[in-house]
Amino acid sequence: MTSSQGYDQAPPGRDRVGALAGLASVAAFVAGQYVAPALVWPEEQVGGVQLSFYADDRGRLLAQAVLLGVAAALFLRFLAGLRPAAVAAGAVAAGLVLLQAAVLAALVSLRASELAVQAQGSAWAARALFSLEEAVGNVALFPFAVFLAAAALGHAGTLPRWLGWVGSALAVLVAVLAVGATADLDLDPAGPPVFLASSAWVAVLAFATGWPLPSVAGRRAETIG
Repeated sequence: MTSSQGYDQAPPGRDRVGALAGLASVAAFVAGQYVAPALVWPEEQVGGVQLSFYADDRGRLLAQAVLLGVAAALFLRFLAGLRPAAVAAGAVAAGLVLLQAAVLAALVSLRASELAVQAQGSAWAARALFSLEEAVGNVALFPFAVFLAAAALGHAGTLPRWLGWVGSALAVLVAVLAVGATADLDLDPAGPPVFLASSAWVAVLAFATGWPLPSVAGRRAETIG
């Protein structure tokens, strides 16, 4: 078998179903971030505990919860083909995203069930769930940072060296955002670009687990030759 013939087929250990699951999980997660507007604190809604936000955007908010749940489930399938360290950290992050989706759905359901309640005293439940949803999302950044680092350092044969370094740098940035969010620092402007860059990096990793990237395939061919 020549080297060209060897690269026409998936090498042993490549999981193309897992790769597709990884790509789909990134697409679902990114879509979930933008399908609905940002949640509004109860006291910031028009009229105090007016539920217009949760009523008007109920479908989009529930779609966001569904997309986050689907993304987490697909991500768990993608993890099945990765190294143990990345799997452990990624599974924790996916579990927290599932919890975040559940809290978001509960928040929307609670507010929808209180459409007839206008008393200010009922705002504490919505605020508690809102705070929990935000806190879960912030905590999920910690295992996600570990996942990025473990995937970048543990898949040197799958990714070009420079992409491994990019993954490590993104892991550091995500860790900084995690600490900043937990410490209530104003790092919000850095969030979207780091999120999109990390999502793109995970998508490249997912693709590379199913199909060799050109630079990696060329390096292997030179090694075989």
